[in-house]
Amino acid sequence: MRILLAEGQSITREGVACLLRTMMPGVIVDQADSGAEALSRYAEQTPDIVVTELLLPDFSGLELCKRLKARWRRSAVLFASVIDDPALVRQALDAGALGYVSRNCRPSELIAAVRGVADHQLYLEHALATRLAFATQGIQDSRLGDITQRELEIMILTARGYSTREVAQCLNISTKTVANHLAVLKGKLGINSSIELLHLAADAGLVNYGKVGKLSESASHLS
Repeated sequence: MRILLAEGQSITREGVACLLRTMMPGVIVDQADSGAEALSRYAEQTPDIVVTELLLPDFSGLELCKRLKARWRRSAVLFASVIDDPALVRQALDAGALGYVSRNCRPSELIAAVRGVADHQLYLEHALATRLAFATQGIQDSRLGDITQRELEIMILTARGYSTREVAQCLNISTKTVANHLAVLKGKLGINSSIELLHLAADAGLVNYGKVGKLSESASHLS
């Protein structure tokens, strides 16, 4: 089996690659540190499965999934992400992914997910599947399910502490465009400031609660 692993953090990427090689003897793990590199490597190597994080340095894993499915309909995509909000899991599945597991899952569950998705079978981590079912029934806040792909990218980057200028550079858009998206995003989410946006992102699992206080100080000028 050939696996393409897309992850922007080199330490995390190497760790996951090592785990896959250890628990799946004979597997070939190719690595990409961005969405663009993942697309290029897929075209060269046609792996059996792409394992990707939701947030990549250039564009999101959701966008990567959409581009893969548009060009290679049979491509198999598995999300293995630190982000486990049900609304975002739903967006990943809607984009064409066959599986989603959180980085908190057991190594054995990651391997099961890789094997299943590589065989074009749907695989959802049990805990995520349960939360997704509850969210579908309207038990969990679903506001994030209404935001667009670009708004999601901007929200994630802002939650990670990026300034408006840094978000613009990362997404190759103008600062004015970022500001406009943030204004629309706040309206959709029913919030009035970027500090509230950060706390909502923490609730959704986009950033750790321990970092919110520090990020709130740096983001207050975005409100």
